[in-house]
Amino acid sequence: MLRAQLIPLGAGVIAALLHLSVTLGSPGAFMLAYFAQAPIAAAGLAFGFMPAAMAAAIAAILVALGSPGVGALSLFVLTSALPMLVIVYFATQNRAPDGAPDKATENAAVEWYPAGRLLGWLTALGLSAFIGAYLMFIGSENGPRGAIESYLNTVMSAFRGADPVAVDQVISKMSRFFPAIAVASWILMNVINGVLAQQFLTVSGKNMRPKSSYREIEGPLWPIAVIVLGLLFSFFGGEPGFFGFNIMLIASIPFFFIGLAVLHSISAAWPGRPIMLAAVYLFVVLALWPAAVIALLGILEYWLRLRKRMQTQRTNKGNE
Repeated sequence: MLRAQLIPLGAGVIAALLHLSVTLGSPGAFMLAYFAQAPIAAAGLAFGFMPAAMAAAIAAILVALGSPGVGALSLFVLTSALPMLVIVYFATQNRAPDGAPDKATENAAVEWYPAGRLLGWLTALGLSAFIGAYLMFIGSENGPRGAIESYLNTVMSAFRGADPVAVDQVISKMSRFFPAIAVASWILMNVINGVLAQQFLTVSGKNMRPKSSYREIEGPLWPIAVIVLGLLFSFFGGEPGFFGFNIMLIASIPFFFIGLAVLHSISAAWPGRPIMLAAVYLFVVLALWPAAVIALLGILEYWLRLRKRMQTQRTNKGNE
């Protein structure tokens, strides 16, 4: 009983300390805050949803005490605690092959909630956050995009001495897709924390959910409808175009991950594979637009089934 209470307490304290480290103001402290979700994820993936909820509640209390004010607490709850609790809740769901709930998680036949659908939930939360923020600022003087430009102006004020015209051009271009980049970064933060927590638990032998084969990940189809809707809105330009362009990009995020899984699968036989994959990742970071190609590959995977074909080819070659 004592252990069951101490684990959420310890996880909550560590999560709060990591989140509050951002108040130190240094880049290193900011990086520590990036991993504030990991202790909550570890508590949940090892012991279930309720220990994770207790850890998140303890962390929220400590954040409120360590950084008084609604802003710090709201930021922690909305961007860190709540999404990770949603992920933990679904990630710990399992059932027997016949569909009946099965608590005997040691049984290898137990089916766990698909990892791809967890991406779907994160995407839904990201879309909800963007739509909520859009509606919040739609009545402002310059609309949602104007609010983003104002924020970017504040962030990039240190670069004004270089070339004000060039900075204004960068801000104008960035504001068009800044919400989608922010949501993508947030989803990546959740994914990294969840994967790190599961890796730690696997090494320590405390992992409740078996490690997923990320190369075989399958996502939900509903984001395709959002992509099509966003594409239609983007043709109108102005605020509707801004709204449509961003929901289209956000809804493409799970397909980007699926596209990466396809790329890793079909590149298995490539000579110099690690170097080539590293070059692809670097190209994506530097140019950004290749991410759209990878997301398109993820969408087409539903019909082309490239991973299955490559697996069949490798199996046939192995039998020859």
